[in-house]
Amino acid sequence: MKRLYIFIITIFLTTVAFSQGNLQFNQVLLLSTNQNSSILLGTVPAGKTWKIEGYGTNLTSYNSCDFSFNGVEPAFRAGTTNIYQNNYAYVSSTQQFWLPAGTPLHAIACNGAVGYRWVSIIEFNIIP
Repeated sequence: MKRLYIFIITIFLTTVAFSQGNLQFNQVLLLSTNQNSSILLGTVPAGKTWKIEGYGTNLTSYNSCDFSFNGVEPAFRAGTTNIYQNNYAYVSSTQQFWLPAGTPLHAIACNGAVGYRWVSIIEFNIIP
């Protein structure tokens, strides 16, 4: 019986030691810019995580705006994209992304046009 108790306590402590933290709602953020250059919109603070709920731009026609997690390579796009030569399709903002603490979020220049770009974010506290 003593071995059973030791086994149960060991399993419990192992589970607690390797369990993940809980998320607690902190705030809603709307990060935006009108600049036609690459700009840092924000960085996920320590002890927090961001969930990108939506993003977009007010540009029309063949214009699109990219967003990046490292300031260089596009991670997702808002606006329109050229498909099948002159047919343009709006790039949907239904994708959702989770960003860990320390991740920078950049708005990359919109292909030559000046436009308003925005990202809607829910910020969570990570509770161990």
